[in-house]
Amino acid sequence: MIEKLQAKKKLIIGVTAGVLVIGGAGYYYTAQHNKPAAVDHTGHQANAPVMAMGDTVTLDAKARQLAGVQTAQAIVKPLAKEIKTTGKIAMNESGRTYITSRVEGRVDELYVTADGETIAPGQAIAAVYSPTYIAAQEEYLLTLENVQKLKNAGKDIVQLNKSLLTASRRKLQLLNVPDSDITHLEHTRQINDHMTIYAQFGGTVLEKQVLPGAFIMPGDKLYSLSDLSTVWLYADIYEKDIAGIKPGQPVLVNSGAYPGETFTGQVTFINPVLDDATRTVKVRVSMENSSGKLKPNMFVNANVQIPLGDSLVIPESSILDTGSRKIVFVAQSEDTFVKRDVVTGQYADGYVQILSGLQPGETVVTAATFLIDSQTKLGGFGSHAGHGGGGAASTSAATGAQTSGAVAPAQAPPALNAPPAAGDEHSGHSGH
Repeated sequence: MIEKLQAKKKLIIGVTAGVLVIGGAGYYYTAQHNKPAAVDHTGHQANAPVMAMGDTVTLDAKARQLAGVQTAQAIVKPLAKEIKTTGKIAMNESGRTYITSRVEGRVDELYVTADGETIAPGQAIAAVYSPTYIAAQEEYLLTLENVQKLKNAGKDIVQLNKSLLTASRRKLQLLNVPDSDITHLEHTRQINDHMTIYAQFGGTVLEKQVLPGAFIMPGDKLYSLSDLSTVWLYADIYEKDIAGIKPGQPVLVNSGAYPGETFTGQVTFINPVLDDATRTVKVRVSMENSSGKLKPNMFVNANVQIPLGDSLVIPESSILDTGSRKIVFVAQSEDTFVKRDVVTGQYADGYVQILSGLQPGETVVTAATFLIDSQTKLGGFGSHAGHGGGGAASTSAATGAQTSGAVAPAQAPPALNAPPAAGDEHSGHSGH
């Protein structure tokens, strides 16, 4: 029994000693790691890779390389804006017409029978049996006979007969009877039962509007024609580009139906009303089409070149658009860049016109503009990136010490050439 009590006593003493050792080690570890660290930032600001003061940013060589900074000079050069759009070929409305009859009668024969055929001006297109035409011929022959019979009569009668002959001839001409047919009637004295109708205009037949056997009246339509030797192109131009479009401007047109072939035209009309749904304006382009390759309702691509003249320009990538301002960064030296507001004009060929804010020969940043601008927002804080963690830890430790009321024991100065304590190492300082 006594032996069991002695063993139990030894066990209690061993456990108590272990607890005391562990507690002492924990207290030592906490005291060592919570003591304030002396941080020396002398020279960090002067050697910072990035420095920002107001609108001026300074980058050392390594920072410029990492950011990919590139620059270009503002130069004066001729600039031309290219507007690419799509359009649709349409018929030339000024070339559309109808062939109509000037007499009433029955259509006995049509000489042009199908849509799409071409009719030349003066071509015979139909034969019509017309009592009006027959009566006009008879009247002319009777008047001609009276003139010949009474040519030796009194002056007044001869003059009257000649006036009647002129009137009857004029009547045939108003019925669209050619002078050659009238002359043939004078020689043969044979009346034609059928009147040949000739085309007053030429063009391509869009629609045949009468059939053989139909009875027609003066003014009735026989054919609908369109002159397709010229066509119109209607192209859609966005409102941001419409200021550069002028009547008479040349337009280049390409079609997928004819790869590698280019057609030309000229702007003839700009619609005064903007399409509210598409925010575009219809522009009409007149195009020569003697080859007949451009078909109405065909879709094509249009290209308009707008010369802008000599302009002060910089690459488009130089502009930082905030919505309310257009900003560039001007290089003051190899490593110093200053923010500046500019007024821009047209964009073309990868360049942008500068209306004010820059002078020819000044150098602007063309790449990493956004990164540089972010440094002006950060200001002086950007130069200490990576050092704030150590300072925060020191402040937290000091605050904790004051709150607990613990007083750190005085520390002896480190021996010469002694390795630094763990608490004196600053992450992020190895680069310095």
